[in-house]
Amino acid sequence: MSGPLFSVILPTYNRARMVRTALKTVDWQTERDFECLVVDDGSTDATAEVTARYAARSGFAVIRSERNRGMHASRNAAIERATGRFITFLDSDDLWLPGRLAAFRRRVEAAPEAGFIFSNAWVLRYGRIIGTLFPSERAIPEGRVPGAFAVGDAQLPYVTTNVAIARAAFDAHGLFRTEMRTLDTELFARVLAGGVPVAAIRQPLSVRRLHDGQLTDRYEENFQEAMVALESAKASAPERAVLR
Repeated sequence: MSGPLFSVILPTYNRARMVRTALKTVDWQTERDFECLVVDDGSTDATAEVTARYAARSGFAVIRSERNRGMHASRNAAIERATGRFITFLDSDDLWLPGRLAAFRRRVEAAPEAGFIFSNAWVLRYGRIIGTLFPSERAIPEGRVPGAFAVGDAQLPYVTTNVAIARAAFDAHGLFRTEMRTLDTELFARVLAGGVPVAAIRQPLSVRRLHDGQLTDRYEENFQEAMVALESAKASAPERAVLR
């Protein structure tokens, strides 16, 4: 028996209030061909109580770690259990619009060769929508692109909540590196360098919440991990120098 089209992976750590809302936006999806794997990464707040409400529901599963192992270890644990043709992500501090998965299905069907698909997003800061992740008219490369395009947003302006990656890409290129703590870029650079084609959706389909507790605000760590990602991207020395 084949699995669903999408495996939704939602890791969380001590974000009981935010994960409650994130889970609701998964449950509100108009496209129902998905499974949702929630990973509670050793939370000590009320996260377990919130996620327990979904543990017995059809299409949802909760994985709980007894200790905090980090975002990438949580995602890897879910990927190993996932049965979907595409792995897609929702961070617990972000939200999806109800038509998010339906739009991704349409893009998958329109670009069957693509294994790395991403959409636009609304950006929420201090309770206000302040714009979109990128202008809808912006030129975005699609098809096979260099791995270095995943580093920074000069070429591919994505965030992980907006991404869906073919399961076959993980099988071919591996999982997240657990020693990397703040960025997802290294895996994506590795996938693109391996020749996985890209497809973009210019419509905003999620809401990226910016707040003071985000790992992506650790700028020194981000820089160090971005340099590792450039190595995985197989970038040339001149490309590395420019992006550095």
